[in-house]
Order: sequence, then C-alpha cells, then structure tokens
Amino acid sequence: MRNSKFKAVAIFLMPLLFLVTGCAREAQELKIGAILPLTGDAASWGERGKKGIDLAIKEINERGGIKGRKLRVIYEDTQASPKLGAAAMKKLATIDKVPVVIGDIVSATTLAAAPIAEKNKVVLLSPTASAPAITQAGDFIFRIWPSDLAEGTAMAKFAWEQGFRNVGVLYIQNDYGVGLKDVFSKKFSQLGGSVPMALGYKPDETDFRSYLTKLKRAGPEAIYLISYYKDGALAVKQARELGVELQFLGTTAIEDPKFLELAGQAAEGLIYPLASGYDPKSEEEIVQKFKANFKKLYGEEPGFVEAQCYDAVKVVAHSIREGGFTGPEIQKAMAKIEGFKGVTGVITFNENGDVIKPVTMKVIKGGKFQVYQR
Repeated sequence: MRNSKFKAVAIFLMPLLFLVTGCAREAQELKIGAILPLTGDAASWGERGKKGIDLAIKEINERGGIKGRKLRVIYEDTQASPKLGAAAMKKLATIDKVPVVIGDIVSATTLAAAPIAEKNKVVLLSPTASAPAITQAGDFIFRIWPSDLAEGTAMAKFAWEQGFRNVGVLYIQNDYGVGLKDVFSKKFSQLGGSVPMALGYKPDETDFRSYLTKLKRAGPEAIYLISYYKDGALAVKQARELGVELQFLGTTAIEDPKFLELAGQAAEGLIYPLASGYDPKSEEEIVQKFKANFKKLYGEEPGFVEAQCYDAVKVVAHSIREGGFTGPEIQKAMAKIEGFKGVTGVITFNENGDVIKPVTMKVIKGGKFQVYQR
C-alpha cells in the first residue's frame, strides 16, 4: 500500500516537476525573433543571413550569454512577402513576446512589419533593408544598412563621372525599387544627366524582353537595373540575347553567387555599388576572426549578407547589456550606440535609427565580384 501511495504521489508530482524545470530553463533564456525569407525566390539571402545570426548566437552563448541568460532565436519565414512579414512580426510580438526582432532582409517586408513592432514596443533591427521610407518608420525601427539615399546618390555620381549623360532605368516595383529609382533619377538630373525612360516591372515577372526593347529604343548610353539577384540575372541574360550591348549598372542586391550562376557570361562588366562596409580582404582582427569562425562552422566563406546579420546580433547583444531585457530598454540603449565596431565597419545610429556607411563601387569580372578599378 505504501509503495502504491509513493507511486501515486510521484505520478502526480511528475508534471509539476517538468513544468518547474521548463520554467527555470526558460527563465535562463532570452528569446529574440528573426524574420527572414527562408523559402521562395529570396531564400538564398535568408539562408545566408541565418548562418550569420546562428554564428553570432553561438559565440555569445559559449561565453555565458548575456547577464547569465543564453540567447535563443525564434525564426519566422517571410518569403520576402509583406503580408507574411506582418503576420510573422505579429506572432513574435504578441504570442512569443520577444523584445527584439532581427529582420527583414527585404525593405518591403521590413516596412510591413515596422508598424506592428512600433505598436508593441518591440525593437526591429534590419540587417539590409534600404528603402528611404524606413527612416520615418518609428522609434523602435533601426537598420545597419544605409538608406537608398546613399546607394542611389553614389550610383548617380558614378554614372555622371563615367561620362554617361542619358541613362535608362529598369526597376522592380516595390518599396526598394521605387526608392532607388527616385533617388537616382533626382540626383542624376541635378548633375545635368537625363533619364529618357524608367520602366517598372512586377516582382513576380520573369520575362523582361519587352521592357528591354523599349529601353533600347529610347537611346540611353547605359541601363540602371534596380533588381534582386534572380530577376536581375534574367534581365541581363535576356538583354544580351536581344543584342542589347549597353553598359549595365546594378545594385548591391545582385552580389549573390546565384546571380553569377543564373546570368553566366551576361553578367560580365556589370558595375554596382556595395553599401555594406564589409571588406572580406580587410586585415582587421575582427574581420579575420569572423571569417575563420564562419568557415570553421560552415566550410565556406561568408559574404556581406552573413556579415550584416552577424553584426545585427552583436548590436542587439550590446544593447541588452547596456539597457536591459525589455523592448523599451533595448531601444533606449540602441539609440545611443555610437562608434560600435562590427565586421561591417563602424556602426553609429542617427536620430532616425539609420546608419551611415561608405559606398564602394564593384564590378563583375572573370565571373567574380571585384572592387572596381578605374
């Protein structure tokens, strides 16, 4: 009888023990969120970004975490869709109740998530979103990637300095594409240049022949292609098939191995800006250590997306240490960041949560992304 009673008590207490153990474990963790395009056309960016985040989390946790608490990331797949991005942000903010979210990589998705983050006082830190509208997205919205104002302005100046006076524009019709198109067109016109034609295409389009034919007839000296890596690769390939031999100017977003794979020889000579600030050839210890740790973990070299997402985690960790565990505490600490040294360069936020970084011109030469030499 006594054994039976002991068994009954043990059975009764077992769920409570698991509950207490689970609560204790959760109390020792700090959950943060990440919204990335893990599937769909932009999946290459999401997969690369996740590797950067996971490496940073691993390093932080191996050193004991933050204030004794280990970090755990809850990932949500946005597929680069604003609708899915908003839904993912709502889940993380209201159900998982995370104080901070890293993402998205795409501007349109970041903008869709921003109002939800702002309303719930959850910090949203984008590693790569560049649309100018993000500047005014809210007090809880930050990014460690320069606004399109920097990239678009740099490209306009470069085109003018190269002697181009008429540049046609082919752009993707979303916040990212429209923002860059407007910045470039305005600056290029101010310099004395002309944009004889600017044509927009829908994000899901794959046939650009009619746009390219119209642009060619407009008589530009070069074409500024504002795209992501997949659509951009198809566009330059189709342009060469149509006999369009004009100089192509591109965007930072095309620097992805998939672009070279899809475009092939048609990619040769394309010139574009890199606004990351990440220099894989840098001899700085912080960069070399990041590259070594990344290669040890994944067996490959990291690119700018991995570096940006890695830095995003490090910025979050710094803000938690300096501020606290809640969204408002993290926001206050992040807003004060000045001179933070990351693998993508020095990070300082202005009053709008924007970061200022230099822009480097690059070119595709010999099937590789290389620094442009005049």
